[in-house]
Amino acid sequence: MPSQFRRPDLIPDADPGVLRRWGVADCDRVDRGALTRSLTRLQHDEVAPPSDVARLVRHIRDRYHRALVEVIGDAVALATACETAHSGEEIWPHGLSDRLIEVLEALEHHQQREDAVVFPMLLAETPRAAGAARIMEAEHARIRRLLDALHSLTRGFEAPAGACAKWRVLLVLCCKINVDIREQMRLEECELFSAHIRDTTEDSVCSAAMFR
Repeated sequence: MPSQFRRPDLIPDADPGVLRRWGVADCDRVDRGALTRSLTRLQHDEVAPPSDVARLVRHIRDRYHRALVEVIGDAVALATACETAHSGEEIWPHGLSDRLIEVLEALEHHQQREDAVVFPMLLAETPRAAGAARIMEAEHARIRRLLDALHSLTRGFEAPAGACAKWRVLLVLCCKINVDIREQMRLEECELFSAHIRDTTEDSVCSAAMFR
């Protein structure tokens, strides 16, 4: 499923609205009020996930689906701006916007399949729900590989000394994307799909290895 965002090499300039919203339209004069407001929007009151399937599906949709797509979109815009400014620097994580777009496209495709097919099957408790859940787990494995690549490319989301404000905000978003996607997948595998897949082994998706 094609993403709503174009490849960065086809984007002449980063979206100035995104840069203003994050307070980094000018790295020499960071708008700390805008930056604080945007960082605050990233915070969520984390509560125990509902045990009821219908409420858990609603929680996943409300807490993760659209919010993650929006955060990744902002990260793509920031990465595009940073690549324009830092493309000649060896320490810049070259290809970062490409990696983010890969994550975005994989996630959008996955969420669309969940909303259109998988969640309705789980809610209706159809016999095909187990097969659908296994397909989602296979897609999760691919998304984890993309997140692992993102983690490696950004050196663990750590900003180097002297990184500009855009760069630092971008890495905050990349870290948030990584944490939230992994938590969404954990919820689905360990809370939502587990009732339909009883033969999952101890070293599978619910183990600590998924948080590498």
